[in-house]
Amino acid sequence: MNTIPYREDDYTKASEYLRLVIAFLSKQTVPPSPLNFRIGYDYVTGRNQKLKASIDALLEAEPVLSTELLWEAYREFFIQDDAALENIRQELQNIIVNIQSEFENSGGNLTSYVNKLSHFSTILNSPISPEAMSIEVQKVIDDTRTMEQSQQKMEAQMSNVLSEVESLRKELQQVKEESLTDPLTGLSNRRAFDAEIEHHMVLAQEQKIPLSIMLIDIDHFKIFNDTYGHLVGDKVLRFLSATLKHCLKEKGIASRFGGEEFAVILPQTRLSDADAIAEQIRQSIASIELKDRVNSENYGNVTVSIGIAQCDMNERSDQLIQRVDEALYRAKGQGRNRVEKAA
Repeated sequence: MNTIPYREDDYTKASEYLRLVIAFLSKQTVPPSPLNFRIGYDYVTGRNQKLKASIDALLEAEPVLSTELLWEAYREFFIQDDAALENIRQELQNIIVNIQSEFENSGGNLTSYVNKLSHFSTILNSPISPEAMSIEVQKVIDDTRTMEQSQQKMEAQMSNVLSEVESLRKELQQVKEESLTDPLTGLSNRRAFDAEIEHHMVLAQEQKIPLSIMLIDIDHFKIFNDTYGHLVGDKVLRFLSATLKHCLKEKGIASRFGGEEFAVILPQTRLSDADAIAEQIRQSIASIELKDRVNSENYGNVTVSIGIAQCDMNERSDQLIQRVDEALYRAKGQGRNRVEKAA
C-alpha cells in the first residue's frame, strides 16, 4: 500500500502551511476547495517540485490563476487516471499474491495437522506405555496450539486484507468521480455525457420511450470574458450550472459540454415538454441581473441560446447531437436568447 502522505507534518507545521495556502489561494481569488487546497499545500511547501515549477510557469503567463488552470494541474500531478488505475491494479495484485501464499501455507499446515491426528489415533489403538502416551498427548496439544495460532494469524491477515481492499475501493471511486466531474461547475463533464447519452439512447430505442436533449450556449460569452475577466466568467458558468440544477431538479442530467456550452439529457421527455423546460431555463437565466457581492459592480444580464431535439428510433448519438447542434446555431443566427427545435 502507498505510504500515508504528509505524515511528517505535525500540528504546528500543518497550521503554518494552512495559513500560507489560504493566503496563496486568496491572492489568486480561487475558492479553497479540497482540490485547490491540495495543489496550494504542495505548492507552498515545495513538496512537489515539478508541480511548483508548473505553477510558477503558469503565474508568469497568467497573473491570476483560474480554477480551470488549477484543475489541469491537479489532473496532471494528482489524478493521472491511467497511472492511478495501474497503481490500484498493482496493489490488488500484490494483495492476491499474499492471500494465495497465506492460504497455501495454511493448507499445508492443516494437512500436516490432520496427518498428526491420524497418527495419534493409530497410537491410541495400539498398546503403549503411560509415559509414551503422555509424550504423544503433549505433541497433540502443542500441534493444536500451533494450528490455533496459525488460524488466528490468518484471521488477522484476512481482516487487514478486507481493510486494504476497502481503501482501494474508495480510492478507485474517487478517481472515477473526479474523472467524470467538471471541477468548475460541479456538473458532469463531456466524458460522462458521452457515456450517459449512449446509455439513454439504447434504453429509449429498446423500450420505445421518448428521449430529448438540449445544447445551451451562453450568448457573447467571449465579449463578457474580455470585458470583465476570466474570474467573472467563471462565476457566470457557475451561475448557469446552478440555474440548470434548480430548473431541472430530477427531470434531466446536466453536463458541461465544453467551454461555455452545456448539454442536458431529458429521459422520457417528448420534444414539446423539452421545449417548455428549455424556455423555463432561458427565462430564468435572462431574468437575473448579475452583481459582484463584494464591490457591488453590476455585470448586467446574460442570455443563452438553446437547441433541442428528440431522439429518433434509428439514429446514432452523433447524429442526434449534430441535429441539436444545428438547432442551437439556428437559435444564435436568429438573434440569440431563444430556443429552436431540431428538424
